[in-house]
Amino acid sequence: MRRTGLFLPADEGGKNGPVPGTIVRLIATSSLLLVTGGCASLPMHGQPARPPPLPAELSSYYDYPRRAHGTTVLLLGEHPGFREFLVRFPLAAEDLAPTEPVVECEWFESKAPGRRPAILFNPILGGDYPLERGICRFLAAHGFHVALVHRKTLKLSPEHPVGHIELLLRQGVLRIRQVVDWMAAHERVDPDRLGSFGISMGGIASVVAAAVEPRLRAHVVALAGGSVPDILVASPDRLLAKPRAQYLARNRLDLATLEARLRQEVRTDPLRLAPHVDAEDLFMVIAVFDRTIGRENALRLWRALGRPRVTFLPLGHYTAYLALPYLKSASLRFFRARLAPAA
Repeated sequence: MRRTGLFLPADEGGKNGPVPGTIVRLIATSSLLLVTGGCASLPMHGQPARPPPLPAELSSYYDYPRRAHGTTVLLLGEHPGFREFLVRFPLAAEDLAPTEPVVECEWFESKAPGRRPAILFNPILGGDYPLERGICRFLAAHGFHVALVHRKTLKLSPEHPVGHIELLLRQGVLRIRQVVDWMAAHERVDPDRLGSFGISMGGIASVVAAAVEPRLRAHVVALAGGSVPDILVASPDRLLAKPRAQYLARNRLDLATLEARLRQEVRTDPLRLAPHVDAEDLFMVIAVFDRTIGRENALRLWRALGRPRVTFLPLGHYTAYLALPYLKSASLRFFRARLAPAA
């Protein structure tokens, strides 16, 4: 992938980001790069101020009881540079009825000597994680431990109220934090060198984790956007559009009413938590022709996060798979730089 000097100056968009003409130029540049086999990368814009701490109300909302887990660890496979395990333990949550009471993750443990950095991987919306496992194995082969966190699909369910979405989102945050607990206590992990990697809905989870979990110090956020209500209401992706249509029909609602209820109920949203994330800790990847998340939703999140370093791919949400070799190598460089051993 080829880097370019493409840059979006702050004075073109003011506080609200790029003006439409800048977006048009970005699309035109990305289209040209698609033909020439490249992508556009921007460094972090300026020197952002340190983010304010999470308010006490939100800290309490995402808190959970710290207790010893009845953990089981099952060896799944041996590879030249790493081992794979399945890790399971109960979800610790006192004031919600979890839909997934057991936390489950695949642990890719590097065989490199010493205490190693570890990455928490948040997967895409659905599927059996073949793409994610490929990235996890790549990072493990290069000296990183990786925890691939399992979760069920996040979608509107006709049999549940709208507030069920917030339950799933909050439950996901607690699951992430407890996997961080497990990683930080692992004898092969350096607890001061932890990061996260998220794709699509997993990228949204990584932004939330960046705000809520201070032990995670570096984050790759790919193909993500905000807000959650905007994505759930407007996405044409079949994985979201079909359950949305079923929900509207079953509950005899129109789209405007559903949107209003989602905005009222959803608290765990990347746009809401973005002010509490340090832009220096982020590397974003945005697909310019992404219709699943929506290009404008992706750009809104990028701006809300303080315009961290970013690569714009001249691809869509699913065709971004063609850029997988670049995503692997660029993420490895980012994690090596941000999670380098202390001098």
